[in-house]
Amino acid sequence: MEILAQSSYLIIDDSNIIQTTTRALLMKLGVPMNNIISTANAKGAVIACSKRRFDILLIDHNLGTGSTGLQLLEYLHHKKLISRRTLVFIVTGDDSQDVFFGYSQHEPDGYLIKPIRSGDIIKRVSAGLLKREYCDTLQQAYINKGLPSVKPLFAKAPETAALKSGILFVADLLTEQQQYDDAQAMLAGLLQVHNHLPAKIKQAEIHVVQKNYKQALDQINQLIKANPFNVSLLKLKTTICILTEQWEEVEASIHRHIQLHSGNIEQTLTLIWVHLIHQEQDKAIPLLVKTAQLLPHSMWDTPGRRGMILFADLLSLQQKKDSSGLVNWRLDGAWSRLCNDPKSKLRGKGAQKALLAIQALMIDQPEKAQSILAVIEENEVTDTETVFLISWAFSQLDMPEKLPRYQQLPHNNQTPVSEGLANLQHIAVANLAKPNATGVKNEIVLDETT
Repeated sequence: MEILAQSSYLIIDDSNIIQTTTRALLMKLGVPMNNIISTANAKGAVIACSKRRFDILLIDHNLGTGSTGLQLLEYLHHKKLISRRTLVFIVTGDDSQDVFFGYSQHEPDGYLIKPIRSGDIIKRVSAGLLKREYCDTLQQAYINKGLPSVKPLFAKAPETAALKSGILFVADLLTEQQQYDDAQAMLAGLLQVHNHLPAKIKQAEIHVVQKNYKQALDQINQLIKANPFNVSLLKLKTTICILTEQWEEVEASIHRHIQLHSGNIEQTLTLIWVHLIHQEQDKAIPLLVKTAQLLPHSMWDTPGRRGMILFADLLSLQQKKDSSGLVNWRLDGAWSRLCNDPKSKLRGKGAQKALLAIQALMIDQPEKAQSILAVIEENEVTDTETVFLISWAFSQLDMPEKLPRYQQLPHNNQTPVSEGLANLQHIAVANLAKPNATGVKNEIVLDETT
């Protein structure tokens, strides 16, 4: 009970009643009032985490309007507003597959079903705090005297769960120091005693860091056979297959991932770029349109990504040979229609201008398209997607000499992309600058050197 009372808590729930009852429950367990902060939405949580570090986050999944708890957790991790010492518990009454698989790749410390009971807090939060204290002890020993001083502490683990967490934690420390053999040996030692899936996944991740892709993929495939519903394994397989350009395997892995978690934006975006590389616009268009309602309020929301969705809308009109629809097409009207929110607007001058140039090209006004592209400022190109839209327009104008200027700009998206997704974007943009050996516009060829 003392360990609970000494910790700080952030409650994120859109219900004032839940906030009040959870606060009262924690205070009954001895937590001081000034160690408990509550907020109703993701914006309030971000502000709170920017001001102080919390030991424990209690995140409601359904936060009403705005971001969900899952979108909030993605953002907090990306912005490093919570550390790996922070314990995260998902509070929800929704035990659906989509919710569970959505959170599982972020490895929360547990789930608390509404209404929260004091027994659940005592059991689950106390266990999490105990594991964290043990990891802190291991880290301090490692910092002070190195790995030899850590190993004797494994025999002093307070419980088996803490031992497993501690070994994974030390393996991460060793990997950060590029001590890969020591990390693998430690994980192998754990696996001799316990059949622990996270340790096996960690082994494969280290192989990926070392670029031992075949060994990593063989291991991952075996693990997927035994654990077909593990989204972390599927995500890792996707990354490996992208890095080794096994495109059919990439598609199969992503489709399986999306079956388990239909709202996974990262995997959907990755599949979109695979299709764009292979000039499979028919496959990319419905996926882009699908993300229109997923993107707002998520950490993946950027002007360029909204622009890519509108690009798909233009392509769809072009494929339907809807000349009237193309002529009358308007940026904000199209975006509001696709995202089903009349108040939502397209942001980003670079993306807006690129789309207007593409519209001009599709209604056979190349001079207008050139004049629009000519006034795009470098500071208006803020993400890779905007670079792609500009490059696509120049490729239609047969002006490849204009592309290097934009491809060299620092377009880092301000959002996380896996190494695999970043690779795909690089290939797709680079392909637009290549001379077309077949003479057919827009035929994209894989760069074998990438």
